[in-house]
Amino acid sequence: MKVFQEKLEFLLDKYSVETKAVLKDCKTAVIEGKDTPILSHRLERRFIELKNIVGGGTLVGISVMRVARIVEKGSDIFAELYRELDICQYILGRKIVAVTAMQNDNTLNVIATAEDSIVCTIEISATLKKGEIPKDKHEIISQRGIACDVVVDAQLKQDSIYVFGAENKKFTDVDFELYGLSIEDIAVVRSAFTIAQKGTKDEMIAIDENLKVLVKKAKASVESGERQVI
Repeated sequence: MKVFQEKLEFLLDKYSVETKAVLKDCKTAVIEGKDTPILSHRLERRFIELKNIVGGGTLVGISVMRVARIVEKGSDIFAELYRELDICQYILGRKIVAVTAMQNDNTLNVIATAEDSIVCTIEISATLKKGEIPKDKHEIISQRGIACDVVVDAQLKQDSIYVFGAENKKFTDVDFELYGLSIEDIAVVRSAFTIAQKGTKDEMIAIDENLKVLVKKAKASVESGERQVI
């Protein structure tokens, strides 16, 4: 976290942000003395652009958002559900009002209904070997077009530059101020910075509380086998 904190302090100083922010881990920052969930995935460019496509009118008559995420064995699948539910609400700009969940050991399938009767199908599994990078895909289907964060006919995200030789390497730099960090790490730093800059600490805490309720309802659905209304 030392490198992350150094990058964060660099941004705070560069843009003259007086609010103090200290990263506790990749999910939480202490801002103005209060633990604040940073929901860093919201600052990944792919999700920002999907949100712009939805909000900008490119897609008309959205009916379904499909999500698939695979993580390493031993991961908390409900922690992953927390993330994916937030991504759905963030991109669609709509609250989830009901959830139905089915769990089989290290896999979880959820049908979440958002406002305007948009259906979000979420498939999560913890089956990758230790150390493997998570794989995910987010697709939005509408009456006029489909949007996805993975290119057509691809199963995995691509990197910008590949170097093949005695040792194969790949590079993807997406932030001119935070070179050397991965996309996910950049999002962590940017998220903490943005919250401090815009003063949205209380908003993020409220979003976190809502997501915890949704996850609790999903667990209740697993136990009861019934749809849970929020």
